Amino acid sequence: MAIMGMGVLAISVLQPILPLYLASIGVVPTILGLMFSVAMIGMVFGESTGGWIADRVGLRVPLSVGTFVCAPVVLCFVLTRSTLAIFLIFFFWGVVRSAIFGPGRGYIGATAPLAQKATFMAIFAATLAVSRSIGSAMSGFIVDTWGYHRAFFISAGISILGGAAVVGGLRRVRLVRSDSRTVPPSLSVAPRPRNPARSYRPVVFQGIVAALEFLSGGIMFTFLPLLAAQEVGLAATQVGVLFTIGGLVTAVLLMPMGRLADRKGKKLLMLIGLLVSAGGMAGLAFARNFPGLILFVAARSLGMAMFSPAAVALLSDTMPPDRQATAMGVYGSCEDIGVITGSALGGLIWSTLGPQSTFLMGAIAGGLGAAVCLTLIGDRGTQGAAATPGHSATS
Repeated sequence: MAIMGMGVLAISVLQPILPLYLASIGVVPTILGLMFSVAMIGMVFGESTGGWIADRVGLRVPLSVGTFVCAPVVLCFVLTRSTLAIFLIFFFWGVVRSAIFGPGRGYIGATAPLAQKATFMAIFAATLAVSRSIGSAMSGFIVDTWGYHRAFFISAGISILGGAAVVGGLRRVRLVRSDSRTVPPSLSVAPRPRNPARSYRPVVFQGIVAALEFLSGGIMFTFLPLLAAQEVGLAATQVGVLFTIGGLVTAVLLMPMGRLADRKGKKLLMLIGLLVSAGGMAGLAFARNFPGLILFVAARSLGMAMFSPAAVALLSDTMPPDRQATAMGVYGSCEDIGVITGSALGGLIWSTLGPQSTFLMGAIAGGLGAAVCLTLIGDRGTQGAAATPGHSATS
């Protein structure tokens, strides 16, 4: 969690201010959205590959890539203003920074108790949310005090510290290889089929839902800074505050929402989270002052706190231990595809129809995700945890 936390902190120092930096050097919104989409294309490759490598050779290699290698890539931003070069930097930054996510989720999924999996996923996600909040708070302050370039150097330094934690902290930690886990008899479930096509089917359905939900994330990460600065007139520090508040709301609510998912059903929490998140995006479309932005950013963060741990835990319930990191990497790639779509379409809609339509698109995507969740995904969470031998854990 320390390694993952530093990796996310390094990303979050740049995330809120990077659109402002690019706008300051003349990048227009349409190109800005495409740049962030290219970064997410890189994450599709990096996240799925990182999980696959972790399942086969252990955690050290992908975590080293996501920390040590990430630092020099970030520093390349300060060396050029060429649009083509920045596109290339975004792609490689996406590849290397995402190598930590599949292994991190996969390790939790392979080792967490079945009856508390959503809770453990929530603890893991809360660690990342706290790091994200700290990084967002730092970003605006750093820019207003020392300028944009200092933010890139600080982000690179944090990545190197994360790499030092990889070297010093991971000794013999590996992902679980066995196909079975020792659990109390009352928590055991009937063995699931080993047919690979069938076992990966839940990844497809949940990946579609994740892509729709994270489409709004692509809009948030890329265009909330522009909405706040250009439409509402906020300073860079206030933009950082918005992201900080969103991260803190998520961090505070993740654990209670994870416990609620374990008790009441993971699908139910996913569905409610999708609807709440869509409501937050719709509110942002009409917010035109700082308190309004805070309110609806908090609403979307609440929706994400309900959705994310429940969704990841439900997916983990369907996968054998030796495929956890691979499945999480593929699922993470679906999240990245959603962000790609949100960034690219958001730039196009912002330039043609305006900011309001951009954020309404995110709300519509969340509603579609709720429809897919309701019709195509079964809730194995509460039932699976409570099932006794001989009873199916699926609904």
